Amino acid sequence: MARGITEDEVWKACDVLLLEGSRPTIERVRQKLGRGSPNTVSPMLETWFKHLGARITDPGAFSAPASMPDLVHQAGLHLWEAAQAEARRDLAEQLEAGLAAAASNVEAEKERAKIAEAAAFAESSKAAHLQAEVDQLRKELDAERAAHVAAAARLHEAHLRQADLQADLEKAREAIDVERVRGAQSIAAADERAAGAERRAAKEIEHERMLRSKTERSAESVVKRLEVALRAQVSAEDQLGTVQLHLTQLRTQAKQREQELEAGAQQRDVQIQELEAALSTANVALSRASAQDALVRQLVVQLGGSGNKSARRGAGAKTQAAKKGKIAA
Repeated sequence: MARGITEDEVWKACDVLLLEGSRPTIERVRQKLGRGSPNTVSPMLETWFKHLGARITDPGAFSAPASMPDLVHQAGLHLWEAAQAEARRDLAEQLEAGLAAAASNVEAEKERAKIAEAAAFAESSKAAHLQAEVDQLRKELDAERAAHVAAAARLHEAHLRQADLQADLEKAREAIDVERVRGAQSIAAADERAAGAERRAAKEIEHERMLRSKTERSAESVVKRLEVALRAQVSAEDQLGTVQLHLTQLRTQAKQREQELEAGAQQRDVQIQELEAALSTANVALSRASAQDALVRQLVVQLGGSGNKSARRGAGAKTQAAKKGKIAA
């Protein structure tokens, strides 16, 4: 652990610098000592400068150690005093200049220290402000990340709903296609049944007409033959009575046959009416199927526009209801 510096060490360093011909400064003293902070050296350097004048005027302040003989010491002291007096004058002038420069340097060092402290305080404030901005940016970044995660979750859920809606739409389209095919098959079957009924009715009517025409021709032929026989047998009264009786019977049979044909024709008319009613019912069912197909298409358009499952379920329920109504019809 580095130890602190003492005032005596600072003074000795200043004396050495002064004897070397250098002006003592804070940096030079620190370099000479090899340690010490500017704040510690600065007040000790000022104290050295305050006592420098008194030390210069003191003869023993910079005197040599008293280890020589008296005569030599006296001679040396005389020479030393003379040289010292001369040197003091030069040194006083140099010290005055050096003192002024040192004082200026100390003031400059103080000013630089103040500037450094102000700069350090400004940097500290700036660092604190930057740290606060960094913390705020981190909070905003965390909020943005949370919002991004929430948005990604909502987007994923929307994609899932879209996939569900697409699947439901495909199912609805398939159901509509199936219903359309069934409707087309039902209509084709109804048309086929109606056409078959019309063909059968036409055949029955034509057959009845042919029977009626044949019966009428047969009756006319019989009447003609009877008339010829009556004219041929005018003289035969017995045979005439018999022929008249037979003619009456034939006429009665012909009338009965005609009544039967008329009854058959009426029955065929009833069947034709029933077939026409069935054809009308088939046409009504076809119209209903077309209306239901239009309704299903409208529901599909609504489902594709809104993308709502409940609307599709409602459309499915309407489609089932339409199927039930169609089956009931």
